[in-house]
Amino acid sequence: MKIVFWGASRGCGATSSMTAVASFLALEFNHRSICMQPKAGKGDLEMFFCSWEKRSVLREESTYYALEGMDYLIWQEQHHRLDAEAMKESMVPLLDQRLFYLPHGSREKPGLYPVQTGELQRRIMTRMEEFAEFVFIDVGSVRDEFADSMLQRADVVVVNFSGRQRELEHFFCSQFPCRGRVLYLLSNYSSDQVYNCENLQRIYRMDGQSICQIPTNPHFAQACERGRVEQYMKACCRGNHSRNEQFLAGLRQVADLILEAGAND
Repeated sequence: MKIVFWGASRGCGATSSMTAVASFLALEFNHRSICMQPKAGKGDLEMFFCSWEKRSVLREESTYYALEGMDYLIWQEQHHRLDAEAMKESMVPLLDQRLFYLPHGSREKPGLYPVQTGELQRRIMTRMEEFAEFVFIDVGSVRDEFADSMLQRADVVVVNFSGRQRELEHFFCSQFPCRGRVLYLLSNYSSDQVYNCENLQRIYRMDGQSICQIPTNPHFAQACERGRVEQYMKACCRGNHSRNEQFLAGLRQVADLILEAGAND
């Protein structure tokens, strides 16, 4: 099952929200999930799980950089060598082997990629569904040919909003290419926010069962910055829930809707 996270504006929290939801599904429901970002993205997913002292540096071999993560899988698929073992080797295991992330890759010579890179990535993501129950894909906030194709191929699309008026008006006045179920998520939601779930239902005549919200959580934001999301989510789900009650309730709402969409697929 492919779940695509897309942001209605830059910096609206799509990547961090995806990471939190995928981690919650792995910890609370014991589902095997993969998180990834296509080559068109910024590649900041890896930073959430890797602490400062462990972050990889580019390794140069002759005139090429060492291939890893998505770079390596693109090369394998291009040469018809992609198999389950190659995919497993490329992914980083987390949360007791229940969550994996695919490194973005550090290749700095995009001109060396084949013209059909987009199609190669689409095939790779389809193959990933053989490895895990849920494949979470962050396509950022762009609307190019590749992003639109991923939105149309997704089983569930989670549209992330920051809750700004201009952002909302622009989205609801434009066409959105999607064939699967669409969920709307207010990321970093604040209790005094004007555009809350109730107002969105009233103003844009939205289905209340498709609107979710994840409240602002400065501790989670700090964990993202320090590359300690794995440790934080473990402590959050297995420790004292009262401190993170609203945050976990928001994650559970999104997770339940994703599971419901999978059951009805």
